[in-house]
Amino acid sequence: MQHPDPLAEAQRLRREGGSLTEAALAFEAAVQGSAADNADVWRELGEVQAENEKESAAVRALERALEIDPACLAAYVPLAVSLVNEGYDRQAYATLERWLRQRYPDLPIADGAAMGMELRERIIDAFLIAARNSDGVNRDMDADVQVGLGILFYGGGEYSKAVDCFVAALESRPQDYLLWNRLGATLANSGKSEEAISAYHRALDIKPTFVRARYNLGVSCVNIGCYREAVEHLLGALAMHNNKQTTVNVSASLWETLRRSFYMMDRTDLAELAQPGADLEQFRGEFDF
Repeated sequence: MQHPDPLAEAQRLRREGGSLTEAALAFEAAVQGSAADNADVWRELGEVQAENEKESAAVRALERALEIDPACLAAYVPLAVSLVNEGYDRQAYATLERWLRQRYPDLPIADGAAMGMELRERIIDAFLIAARNSDGVNRDMDADVQVGLGILFYGGGEYSKAVDCFVAALESRPQDYLLWNRLGATLANSGKSEEAISAYHRALDIKPTFVRARYNLGVSCVNIGCYREAVEHLLGALAMHNNKQTTVNVSASLWETLRRSFYMMDRTDLAELAQPGADLEQFRGEFDF
């Protein structure tokens, strides 16, 4: 809050691969000051929180961006991803529908309330029309349609179709670390943990401070029985957080997965130590992170 230009500092940290936790704090300072009504700054805050494995905080920031400016197109897809991750599938589908209506106002989309899978099928049909009628739209926007379709297929458990969509999007955005992570998560959910690990490594090669990809990498290591490697990835992800925060924006999933990994190693002693706010230095004697 005392920084002369917290927004510039937040964007510098994000651009130069600095701490996501520090970047989020700087964005939070900015939206409490001169950027309080700036939708793009709220969007950036939401994106950083999601990358930092702080999903509920991401949802709040991205929803605020769209409250301020429903035409903030770049906020819709990250919000849909966060909602799916939090288990709010129907809200995610509705968010993607709102994006499609904003981006393609002339696209014929059926109106009316719909429930669950019916809503998803309706929006998938609309996205498929957008994909077929995308002449004149730049490649990045083609990729966004593929990403939206991928999220919709992922939400319905159609993982092979979602993989195809994310791979297609990566053809035009090969340096998109968020897309590599989404591909990895989809592969992992389809039982292809080793392929998922390769995708997560690609994401981390591009963005070494990407906490979410580090966490997902740890989960995939758990799934193939590599518990020590999982613990090291999870501890590495936690080390990137401000570990003194014990109640605000804590990533419960990181701590829970770390405890589970310790139990899998028959290390109840370490599992009992793995609580939010714990001093990570106590684990350095046995683990490299």
